[in-house]
Amino acid sequence: LHRVLSEIEELAREDRWDDILALACPVEQKFPELCDNGLDLELRAKVSFALGQKSRFDDAIAQLKICVEKDPSNFHYHSALAYNAYNSLYAAMNKEIFLRGKLKAERIELAHRHLRMAQELRPQGITNFYREGMLYKKIEGKSDRSIPLFQKAVDNWEGLSPEEKKARHQEHKNYVKALYQLASALLDNGLARKALAYIEKCIEADRESNHLSMVYKYFALGKVHFELNEFREAKDALVFALEVNDNKPVDFVYELLARVWLALNNPQKALETILTVPEKKRRPYYRWTEADVYCAMGDFNRARVVLSSTLDRDRRSKHRALIKLAKIEYLLSNFKKAEEYAKQASEFFHERWGGILNDALFWQALCAYRTGDCNRSKKLALELKAHNPRYPKLQTLLTKLRQSESS
Repeated sequence: LHRVLSEIEELAREDRWDDILALACPVEQKFPELCDNGLDLELRAKVSFALGQKSRFDDAIAQLKICVEKDPSNFHYHSALAYNAYNSLYAAMNKEIFLRGKLKAERIELAHRHLRMAQELRPQGITNFYREGMLYKKIEGKSDRSIPLFQKAVDNWEGLSPEEKKARHQEHKNYVKALYQLASALLDNGLARKALAYIEKCIEADRESNHLSMVYKYFALGKVHFELNEFREAKDALVFALEVNDNKPVDFVYELLARVWLALNNPQKALETILTVPEKKRRPYYRWTEADVYCAMGDFNRARVVLSSTLDRDRRSKHRALIKLAKIEYLLSNFKKAEEYAKQASEFFHERWGGILNDALFWQALCAYRTGDCNRSKKLALELKAHNPRYPKLQTLLTKLRQSESS
């Protein structure tokens, strides 16, 4: 056994995963005597790692299920099983493997179960709390539930003594990433001031290690300042992000910087920023801001052209451009056209995502009111109230509708 494990470790150092699998997989056939004597678990764990490196996640998980069944208190086996389940979900998200519906739900549950077992076995760890936070935030889209997990990862690292930090230096990277993701999750949940403290701490903690890209860290800093209406600080952070960029695509930085210039009432600088990215490389979200810039400059026709150019190519968020088109037509008193765009946005959103688009209901209701169709406006406004009673300016519209009825 020791000879085989040593050989596998040597092959792993050279990333020779196929050779490891040729040597030891399937374990039952290659080493039946080890299986018969209950000496196969460490070997299975090594094989599972090679399987995971080859994206054979189902096979890796099958090996590790045997390990945790026979040795349920082994931290490494639970952690490895969770890691393979977690990686398979990322691979599915990146369309490298197929994992949807019931299979995806089961895989998420499997990852949570074994991450929590690993956390119970090592409650002072960092990595498994970070990974479960990422599972909630990136895979399930539940950033609110990720916050206490990222916080736990951060607190655990900061609670270590200098000697412990030195001994566990490999976990420093996940501490830095937990700080970054904690700031992001806090921002997602409207806690920008708290987010600022953590992104600043992330930048400081990563100053020498540079685990994370400087561009992403300073973009995140700019984004937090932007949400806090600290536009000059946002500008400084984003300009620095561009200065340290090493020729990688950073359209997202230019897009946010353009919005900052708009907030600083400088549409000309916003336009110069937007035009930095070649037109053929401008993604739909980028063109939405480009249209906002033209609107700020009073060039509504150009804004229309820009937004219309995204409609055919955007199969996920076309409703965003349609709502912007509705707003433009409303500003120009083209209420019928504005309502038509809002209706199209509603239909697209319902067909694509199966839900109610609040913005579409509001703009349809407002346009119906402006064209004198108060009955339809009231029907749409009340439907919106049932879904989102605090929608901005909805109460103002309902008041106007009541006044029109009484008069």
